[in-house]
Amino acid sequence: MEDKVAIIDPVGIKSGMNHYDTFLCNSLTKQEITPFIYSNFELHSDSVIAKRFFGTFFKNKFSQTLNFLMGMLKSCMDCRRNNISKVIIHVFSTHNMAVMTYAFCKLFGLKTITISHDVFSFTKQDNKWYHHLIYNFWSDRIVVHNSYSFDHLLPQIQSKMHSKVSVLKHGAFVDLPNRAISRNSARKSLGLENDRQYILFFGRLKPTKRLDVMLRAMPLIDASTHLIIAGHSGKDDFSKYQSIIDELDLSSRLILDINYISEEKRELYFKATDCLALPYELIFQSGVLLMSLSYGLPVVATKIAPFEEVIEDGQNGLLFEKGNFKHLAQQLNILMNNKDLMTDMTQNAINHMREDYSWDDIAKGYTSIINSL
Repeated sequence: MEDKVAIIDPVGIKSGMNHYDTFLCNSLTKQEITPFIYSNFELHSDSVIAKRFFGTFFKNKFSQTLNFLMGMLKSCMDCRRNNISKVIIHVFSTHNMAVMTYAFCKLFGLKTITISHDVFSFTKQDNKWYHHLIYNFWSDRIVVHNSYSFDHLLPQIQSKMHSKVSVLKHGAFVDLPNRAISRNSARKSLGLENDRQYILFFGRLKPTKRLDVMLRAMPLIDASTHLIIAGHSGKDDFSKYQSIIDELDLSSRLILDINYISEEKRELYFKATDCLALPYELIFQSGVLLMSLSYGLPVVATKIAPFEEVIEDGQNGLLFEKGNFKHLAQQLNILMNNKDLMTDMTQNAINHMREDYSWDDIAKGYTSIINSL
């Protein structure tokens, strides 16, 4: 008899989680699991049932809250109608919306599989009581994506929960790139020069992502190389970065796209640029890293444990010492001035994603968890 599971994901396409949900559910169907997705995006599939119960952008907090509450009510009621007793919930921080998601699920008697993307928030949104409630009482099973997250989560939860925590990788995005879009066509669409090299800094800005380190590395990088910064500033104050840009006279070498980046534009950036920089000082796991490697876009990243679990230095990426902008510049220069190295890293990255980050393999782990509940 086939089991059923639903992913309740109010954030969805707004943070690129639509791809995670879709790839995971497609692979779950191969394990004789019938998956449902309740989120904010459309999905045309014969095997995965997706319902758009949540919105994406809102005029004010009231309309956002009302949409969320109605979306949760519709999701839980649809679970009941379809005899779904198990749901998957993404957790990035334990704020009001997170605890209300669990409250609805428990009110409807649903068993919850928590995917802990971030063991704790880097934006100071966590409520300690909510964290305690979600992880120790309202999670029937917990999934983390790497050993680093596992080691940091266990001391924060009760010992009774330790056996309920599983390490399952975040899957790759090797089937995501649009083959019809070439590097040249992407550059033309973005208005970029064909004979110039571009470094990409991508994603929502946060202090822990250390854009300042990337900016201070720029004067030490070949003057013909430009930097593209693409992502919403969120609650991070961009003026502090603008001060560095002005101090180092970098404006002529920067392309600033400080906005929400659409799916279509993200595709262009990952196709048009030469490498991705990830100077983060703290992270639990990075979808941007896995996406870059899946596209074959070479990566230069900080030498921190979560990245070291994915990147083999010199093979599928380059690492630099945390906070050391001089070392970052050195590694970027090594990469950008060696076409053979870039070509090798591109192929190594894609192969690594296909072989070690397969959603089909990951779905087997989720299937075991689902069947155990």
